[in-house]
Amino acid sequence: MRCELPYEQEIEQYRVHFPHCRQGIVYLDHAATGPMPTPVVEAVQRYLEHRQNGQSGLEWEMECIQRAREQIARLVGASSARSIALMPNTTMGLAIVALSLSWKAGDVIVLGAQEFPANVYPWRSLERFGVELRFVPMPDGRLPLERVCAAFDERVRLVALSAVQFLSGYRADLEQVGRMCREHGILLVVDGMQAVGAVRLHVEQAQVAALACGGAKWLLAPHGTGFLYVAPELLERLNPAVLGWLAAEEPWDFFAFHQPLARTARRFEGGSLNIGGVVGLCAAVELLQEYGPERIEKRVLALSGLLRERLQEVLPGAHILTPAEPEQRAGIVAVELPHRELAAEVVAELARRCVRCSARLHYVRFSPHWYNTADEIEYAVAAMAEIWATLGK
Repeated sequence: MRCELPYEQEIEQYRVHFPHCRQGIVYLDHAATGPMPTPVVEAVQRYLEHRQNGQSGLEWEMECIQRAREQIARLVGASSARSIALMPNTTMGLAIVALSLSWKAGDVIVLGAQEFPANVYPWRSLERFGVELRFVPMPDGRLPLERVCAAFDERVRLVALSAVQFLSGYRADLEQVGRMCREHGILLVVDGMQAVGAVRLHVEQAQVAALACGGAKWLLAPHGTGFLYVAPELLERLNPAVLGWLAAEEPWDFFAFHQPLARTARRFEGGSLNIGGVVGLCAAVELLQEYGPERIEKRVLALSGLLRERLQEVLPGAHILTPAEPEQRAGIVAVELPHRELAAEVVAELARRCVRCSARLHYVRFSPHWYNTADEIEYAVAAMAEIWATLGK
């Protein structure tokens, strides 16, 4: 079976950036870790060589940092790089928001019951202040607007939501949720880890108060990179829980210890950044911008749609947790197995056949990205069908 996907003919010029494609590896595990494309690796190598040779000055590094902020702002629909702080991961970004707000006993935070732990533990740190976490059931892996709103009352101050769920792949309608939160005076804070780089987001249109995201999955950037978006109206309400010297408005005025904080999200970056990682993050975002977020989204949805459809066809009786509707999914497709150990065995057998994916609980999770092809999807489906036929024998 041959299926033509959007922009399939032109994708080869980008696949050259991914050496594993030439090695016969079908990589469908971007929800776990994205392989760094050659331009990203080369950018980091150039930076390290400059450092080795004493060529990278402070001014050049500051320019790299600012360029990364600008590229990220453009990618997520922020009107200014002033709203972007560079972070080492999603957890740190969410923790900064959690600990920089003022709370009182009895305040409530609403979360989905199947959120990834990175979007739970930062909020758990507030329980010592008497803040309550209210978990919304997700029996089918989905968290539609009506379930979120059913959890609202006068004590709810914040909704912490993944743009795309890590297990089911369910994609939230952020604009609807954001509108409803705004009407109730509730902050919407988003974990963007499984969305940014795969599907388009517009934080301002969705009225998102804050969004945190790491770089090592769909952004195809190095580990230890990421960012935090803070809406301008929230920025002044946050009192940074941890202050570093680079949070100052004029950090090079060394002895002005009582000067104001930076009027941008830079106040949350604190001290020196991982410049090599920032360089890689910037190069990764620039590559995505070059290909185009709209085209990436079309390919990701087409690939995940093809994968879901074909798996449903060839796996008799299989339950696929991921929604079929394109507007309710992104790049993740999760297939249920009877138990966790069997899911791990299936993933190991797929790896022996050069198909990379993940076991998450008792699910096999596939996650193709824009540079994957229809042929790779068909190969993975055929491998899965062969393995499925042996289960229970």
